[in-house]
Amino acid sequence: MKFRDAIAAGTTHILQNRLRAALSILGILIGVASVLCMIAIGDGAKQIIAEDIDKLGGANQVQFLTRHGIWKGMRFIRRTTERYTLDDAYAIEAECPDVLFVLPKNDRYRGTITPPHGGQAYLFVEGVTIDYAQGMRWEVQHGRFFSESDIHTAAQVCVLGAAAATELFGEKSALGHEIKIKLRWRQPPVRCRVVGIMATKGRSLNSYNRSLDDIVCVPLTMHQQRLSGNRHIERIIVFFQKGTDVYRVIESVRKLLRKRHRGTDDFIGYRIPQRSLRRLDRIEKMIKIALGGIASFSLFVSGISIMNICLVSVGEKTREIGLRKSVGARRRDIFWQFLTESVCLCLCGGILGIGFSYLTSHGMALLAVKIVPVVSKWPVVLSMPWILISVFFSVVIGVGFGLYPAMRAARLSPIDTLRTDR
Repeated sequence: MKFRDAIAAGTTHILQNRLRAALSILGILIGVASVLCMIAIGDGAKQIIAEDIDKLGGANQVQFLTRHGIWKGMRFIRRTTERYTLDDAYAIEAECPDVLFVLPKNDRYRGTITPPHGGQAYLFVEGVTIDYAQGMRWEVQHGRFFSESDIHTAAQVCVLGAAAATELFGEKSALGHEIKIKLRWRQPPVRCRVVGIMATKGRSLNSYNRSLDDIVCVPLTMHQQRLSGNRHIERIIVFFQKGTDVYRVIESVRKLLRKRHRGTDDFIGYRIPQRSLRRLDRIEKMIKIALGGIASFSLFVSGISIMNICLVSVGEKTREIGLRKSVGARRRDIFWQFLTESVCLCLCGGILGIGFSYLTSHGMALLAVKIVPVVSKWPVVLSMPWILISVFFSVVIGVGFGLYPAMRAARLSPIDTLRTDR
């Protein structure tokens, strides 16, 4: 009996008992599909957060915020007095190692914007420097961004986000036109000439589902002198080289700021975007461990079920085994026949589980978008290594739980098998 004949005999028996085979592989299918589905959804969430961080400048940055007060638990201790300055930002860029460039900015506040044809719009106004477009990875679609001259002279110019330009000017070109900006209702409006329009950027998870394109950028110095009246900087974003230890960058910046602010550092707060990815990695690993345990239990139970089916198959084919051995079939021929049946059952379960996980994960992604509308589309990332691992473990389960029935069938005596009633 040739090897291919033994394999053909094993697969033929599966096809002759389709219902029993389908019920046997159901557990393998569910175990593989559940793991692949949750990994696809989890990797999709990781991709969403990574893309969102890229919208805000990438992961290789640390944002230094102003702490206005010191709290101990829920109890307020005291207020802080020191604040960041524009010279602090220049000093960080010049003196701190591993720093590529620094982006000082005053955060977005909703202001009243009046276009030349009348009417009003309530958009967010940010005071930024010339590195803003580079740091935020935001391209200028029309016109230009700010120049060094605009910053030094506190020029009354502005750059509009795509949605802001549409809201203020409709389909007409906004370049060269003047708009009026004011942040407080008693404040006299400041005229600014539009010199650029940014490309469409979309929404961010950190902007409370608001569009990033509803923004009016003005030179930071003009924002300080004519709009807010504040001489301090509210936020300093430090961009560093890839692979650099972020905490080393933080410590060098804190040391410099402490020296520049008379040994005081209680006003220094910071936020690390990389923490979001690391936190998601930890959560993803915990989910994978939990799902791996559940799937392992499911596959173990399914393996026992397949072993039971194979033992039943051995009992049903006792006389057939005797006849085959009596006409010259060897032990290994019988062994491969029954082992093939077990492996095929598990392999079919694994392959069907991959297809079922593809359908289920896309369905869950559509459901996630409707339940939690933070993104317009939830990506489904089916990882090829995990697909190969699932197929490998399906084969391992088939071999592991098919060995005993195959060895039992191979060891049967031809005389005893021919004497049986079955």
